[in-house]
This record gives sequence, C-alpha cells and structure tokens, in this order.
Amino acid sequence: MEQEKYRNPIWQDKNNRHIVCEILQGNGEYAVCHVVAGPEEDGGENADYNALVEIYGIEGLDEKTQKHKEWQLRQADRKKEHEEQKFQRHKQEVLFNMKLEAFEIEAIKNSQNKELKKLIRKAKTPLEVQAYATILIQKELDINE
Repeated sequence: MEQEKYRNPIWQDKNNRHIVCEILQGNGEYAVCHVVAGPEEDGGENADYNALVEIYGIEGLDEKTQKHKEWQLRQADRKKEHEEQKFQRHKQEVLFNMKLEAFEIEAIKNSQNKELKKLIRKAKTPLEVQAYATILIQKELDINE
C-alpha cells in the first residue's frame, strides 16, 4: 500500500497561503513542513501548495484547521486542569507536613490540651496550623511558669 504524500494539513496563515503539514520523505518517514505560496495578489506559485489545495480543497483545509484549533484548546484545558491538581496536591502536602512538624514540638506533643490539638489537626491552612500551634505553646508556657 502506497503512503499518501501529505497528511494533517492546516492553515498557518490563510491570507499568505501558508500551510503546515507533514510531507512524506524519501526515507519513508514524514517531516513537518511549511508550504508557502505567498499572497495571491503576488502571484506566487508552489507545487506542494497547489497539490494540497487540490487534494483537500480550501473548505477542507478550513475544517481541518478548525478541528486542530479545537484540539489545541482541549489540550490546553487538560494541561491547566492537571496543573491545578498538581498545585492543590502540593498545598495539601505542605499542610500535612506542617501539622507533622507541629506535633514534633515537645510542648505540643506533651500537651494535655485536646481541644487545641484537635484544632491543629483539623486546620485547613498553614496559617491556621501556625496560629493554633502558637496559642498552644503559649498556653503550655503559661502553665509551666
């Protein structure tokens, strides 16, 4: 079966008659190529451009370009979502580690104040962990005076 010479064509710049596509090379592999005929009023000619327009048609290239743009938007959304998940996971790890470190402090570890210890465990932000840990340490220092 013979491989097609051109695949995945999209407009880079329709007004400049600039198409990006993959073109079959002599080694049997495809390479991304920019096919430019230039503005129509300049009368530029490009055999690959003419072949692509003949095979896919202007409307076909428009459609493929639109689908490619939609695919790019979906990819960008997925990447953004992945980055947000990664950021949230990092925030949770920081919070968890702060709680662990707080409970390694002798004054907190040995404290009998179950209410403040519970508040540290249930803290939703690093600032809350710091605030409750500070209050608990201060109360422990006041008791030990």
